[in-house]
Amino acid sequence: HVPRTMHAMVDPPSSDAARLRAVKRHVWGTRHRFVATCAIGLEDLLEAEVAALPTASDVARGTGGVRFEGPLDAAMAALVRLRVAESLRVELLGEAAAATYPMLHDHLTRVRWALWLPPRCAVAVRVRSTKSRVRDDAGIERSARQAWRAQGVADDVADGPMLTVHVRLHRDRVTVALDLGGALHRRTGGKWVTATTVRETTAAALARLADVAAHDLVLDPFCGSGTLVTEARALALGTPARTGGVPFESSPAWPAGRFAHALRMARAAASDDHTTTTRWHARDADPEAVAVARRNLEAIGAGEVDLAAERAQHLDLAALVARSGAQRPLLLANPPYGKGSDAVGADPDALVADLLGRAGGWSFALLYPRPDAVAALPRVRVHHVREVVTGGLRNAMVVGSVEAAA
Repeated sequence: HVPRTMHAMVDPPSSDAARLRAVKRHVWGTRHRFVATCAIGLEDLLEAEVAALPTASDVARGTGGVRFEGPLDAAMAALVRLRVAESLRVELLGEAAAATYPMLHDHLTRVRWALWLPPRCAVAVRVRSTKSRVRDDAGIERSARQAWRAQGVADDVADGPMLTVHVRLHRDRVTVALDLGGALHRRTGGKWVTATTVRETTAAALARLADVAAHDLVLDPFCGSGTLVTEARALALGTPARTGGVPFESSPAWPAGRFAHALRMARAAASDDHTTTTRWHARDADPEAVAVARRNLEAIGAGEVDLAAERAQHLDLAALVARSGAQRPLLLANPPYGKGSDAVGADPDALVADLLGRAGGWSFALLYPRPDAVAALPRVRVHHVREVVTGGLRNAMVVGSVEAAA
C-alpha cells in the first residue's frame, strides 16, 4: 500500500546522521508511486517497458504516461532501462484534498522535503491547476517554497543542482511529484545534433515498432546525427538507456549503490539475452550531418555502423542486400518533410515513393506525417500506423513492407 498523504508535521533532520536514518526509513525502506511520461500515442510501448521492470507493480496506463508502484529500486531500474519515457517522477504527495490555501499549505508542510531536496539547490516549480478553487500559480508556488524552506532547504542557490517539483491541482485535490530523471530523451550530455535530429525516445519507439531485432540488415537513408540507428542498435543489443547524469543524483535520497546494482543487472541481462549479427548502415546527403553522426557513433563505440555521405535517390538497395546476404532487410527512416525536404530539393511524397519503389523485399518503419501517401504506393503494404504527438507536433509511425518485384 502506498500512503496517499503524510500523517504528521515533519521537522528538518537535526544532523546528517539523522537525515540518513530518516532516508533509510522513509525513502529507501518504503514503497512509492511513480509516474513515467511519454509522447501521446506511445503509452502502450511505455507500459510494456514498465511492466518488465523488476519490482514494479500496479502498472496503469493513462494518456501521456504510465503509473506504477514499487520500492525505490523500481525507479533505479526505470532510469536505467526505460527507452520511451520522457520523464520519471516520484509522488511525494498523492491526491490530498486542497480546496483552500490553508489546506494546501498544511499538506505541503507534511512532505519530507529535507529527505528529497539537497540543503542547497535550485528548484524549478511547475504548477498546474484545473477545475480547482486554488488556482493562483504564483501563490501555489510560494506555498511550496515556504514548505521546504521551513525544513532548511535553501532553494535559491544559483550554482546549485537543479531539481524540478511538479504541483498539480485537479478538482480541489493536490498531487506533488519530484522529477527524478530530467529530460530522459537526452541519453548523454555530449551528443552532437543537426537541424533534423529526432528525439531519442521517438527513435526508440520507432525501433520497437519495427522489431529491429528480427532483422539482419538495418539501413537509415536519412541518418542526420545518427539517432535512429543508434537507438535501434542499442535496443537490439539491450544496452542501458542511460548510465547516470540524472538530477536525482544530487538528492540526499540518491541510492548510489542501488543504482549501480540496477546498472549491473541491466548489463548482465544484455550480455545474456541479446546477441545480434545485424548489419547497420547509415547514409545522408549532407556531409556535415555525416560528420556529426560519425562523431556520435564513435563516442558510443559503434564503429561497426557503415556510415557514408550518399543521396537516398542514389542508393542501390538490391546491391546492398546482395553484398550482405541479408534475408530480412529493414529501412528505418525519418524522411525529410517540410523545411527538411526543401533542404534536399525533393518533394517529400516523391522522395518516399522513389525509395520504397526500389525496396522490393524490404520491411520499413518510417516517421512520416502522411501515412495515406505511403499506403497508396504500388506493392507497399502498411501493417501498422501509429499517430503520435512529438514535441507538440502531430506525426505518424508507419510500419510495413514492400513486395518483391515479379
